[in-house]
Amino acid sequence: MVSKVLVFKKTNEKVKDLILIFVFAYLTAIGSKIKIEIGIVPITFQTFFVFLSGIVLGSKKGALSQIVYLFLGLLGFPFFARGGGLFYIFSPTFGYIIGFIFAGFISGFLKEKNYSYLKSLLILIFANITIYLFGLIYLANFLPKEQLLKVGLYPFILGDLLKIHLLLLLP
Repeated sequence: MVSKVLVFKKTNEKVKDLILIFVFAYLTAIGSKIKIEIGIVPITFQTFFVFLSGIVLGSKKGALSQIVYLFLGLLGFPFFARGGGLFYIFSPTFGYIIGFIFAGFISGFLKEKNYSYLKSLLILIFANITIYLFGLIYLANFLPKEQLLKVGLYPFILGDLLKIHLLLLLP
């Protein structure tokens, strides 16, 4: 009897985890629709949910939620800022989406240990830098070097710092 209860509890936990992984994939998709078009790289609210996925789910599940987000978007669900589908691999912004996976993992460190505000801030900034790195490396295939930071980094720094601060204010 005890083993049946343990199996049921473990199954329920796995179902709950799976649901939360898909919820955060969907929240990231919603974040892609909260956007300001400023050129080839729009300002979106995605990173808020990418970081939150790691904070709530932990590193592995946070990263997995972003893999699900990527996979569903490539399958054709309109999860990305400008739609979805396999063609998105050729989009100038695809590198940022790849970076989401690593940022979800890095931000998950905040769930696994109770860090000070400063350490939490640094972890999320590092997660954000990871997104920038993947995004800029990919974007470099579409822009001249002299435009890369102007288009793919500078417009996002202040907003991303505000999103990070907002996340750290959450209980």
